[in-house]
Amino acid sequence: MHKGYSAIFLSVMKIVPAFVISLLFAGCSSVILEANEKVQGRLLIWHSFEGKEAQTLNSILAQYQELYPRIKIVDEFFPEETITDQFRLQARSGLGPDLMISSFEELIPLIQEDIIEPLNEYNLDLSSYLPRPMSQVTLNDNLYGLPFVLTTQALCYNKTQVEQPLQTLPEMIVGAESKLQIAVPSNFLDTLWGVEIFRAEPDNRKLDNIGVDNIFEPKAWGNWLAWLRHANKNPNFILSSDTSTLKQIFTEGQFAYYICDTDDISDIKAILGADKLGVTTLPGAANQFAEVKHKPAGPTLYTKAIVFNRISSNATTKSALQLASFLTNVEQQTKLAVETESLIPANSEVQLDKRLSPIQAVLLAQSKTAVAVSLKFVYEFEDADEIHGDLYYNLVMAGEMAPMEAAEKFGQKIQEIKESLTQKDAMSLGEE
Repeated sequence: MHKGYSAIFLSVMKIVPAFVISLLFAGCSSVILEANEKVQGRLLIWHSFEGKEAQTLNSILAQYQELYPRIKIVDEFFPEETITDQFRLQARSGLGPDLMISSFEELIPLIQEDIIEPLNEYNLDLSSYLPRPMSQVTLNDNLYGLPFVLTTQALCYNKTQVEQPLQTLPEMIVGAESKLQIAVPSNFLDTLWGVEIFRAEPDNRKLDNIGVDNIFEPKAWGNWLAWLRHANKNPNFILSSDTSTLKQIFTEGQFAYYICDTDDISDIKAILGADKLGVTTLPGAANQFAEVKHKPAGPTLYTKAIVFNRISSNATTKSALQLASFLTNVEQQTKLAVETESLIPANSEVQLDKRLSPIQAVLLAQSKTAVAVSLKFVYEFEDADEIHGDLYYNLVMAGEMAPMEAAEKFGQKIQEIKESLTQKDAMSLGEE
């Protein structure tokens, strides 16, 4: 290139990047200013988080207010046992929060009373949410909330007693025979994690809607009950319905293993000690009872959902939806997982490095094999649990009924419950 042209070219190239960057900053500034202008007003959010979970949520809300100073966010705590009833009470009087974080099982009465906002008309981008949690906020093609975080079960162990954690059901038996005490919460719901291991049919956990007829497959449940009853003959395999006591004894360092709820892990770690607590996925690979071997456990998946008060104005609801979008983006979901060490992201794009966040990576992996009960089948699920599930479970574990007999009778009850749902019931659950 001619020296004269070369000098001109270099001069221009020095100027152009600075000019382009200034334009980009100007464009970004205008976008930020426009967003700040739109996000304004006051939002009231209710939740039932405590401890680390509450601290992390408050930190995220504070960051949001820094980004959008024209918005005022007020958060209020209510105990998990009462938050939904308080919401219903206030919403009937035209009051209550603009958005609430609640367990997905609590959505049904809110839908029936028409006090939470259906979200279909807002044309939301739902592509980043995991499909199974979406089935727990969707009813008859109507979207009634957004998945926030997930919980399930995992295998907690004491590193001072366990060098290499067990991975299979046979290893569980070997561990108990080796004098390692294994604590297993013993009731219908808390033991459902083993049913998937014994399922003979093709894996269907990736379906969007998995209802009671899928979760409570009678033959699989019968085989699983037989395995539990066999394992229970060993005094070191400790089945108990007193979950609080099991948790306490584990945190005192007496048990080697404990089937734990993932949302308890932060508390367990604080008491037992970070150097002692290990967490791994639940054991799989069924023993000789199973027709399909080497299958992972399928614990029940629970979604904590963000729902929106129908009495809020359209503008307020849109602001609340923008906040919900922020709470569920990759960065904030990652922060929730890493800092709480208990909550599992509902955002499908979150990736966790097991070297940096070993416990959180395990929980994320466990959630991939967890089984979701869709919102549509919540009533059936509750009936099966409260009316029949524990009854048949306890009869088997007490030696009063054979596992397969209990499974067959339980399957019949499930079918009766399904058939008892009338068209009127379906209409009350949100059908047009």
